[in-house]
Amino acid sequence: MACVTVWRIANAKGPETSEIRKLLVRLSGRQMKWKKEFTYTALLAGLWSLLSMDDMLETLGAKKIKSFLAKILGEHSFV
Repeated sequence: MACVTVWRIANAKGPETSEIRKLLVRLSGRQMKWKKEFTYTALLAGLWSLLSMDDMLETLGAKKIKSFLAKILGEHSFV
C-alpha cells in the first residue's frame, strides 16, 4: 500500500504535489543529486516519518511531545 501511495505521489501532477514531494524528501533526511527532485526510496522514507509523526500527534498531542523534547534537550534546543 505504501509503495502504491509513493508511486501516486511521484507521478501526480499539480501545484501541491511538488510541495508534498519536497516535504517527504526533507523528512526522509536524504540528500538528492544535483537537479534531482526526489527518489522513490526518499519518498517512501519520508512517508514513513510523516505517518509516524501523525501517530505521535494523535496519541500524545503536541504539548506532550514538546515537553518530552524540553526534558531531553534541556535548554539546548536544536529545533
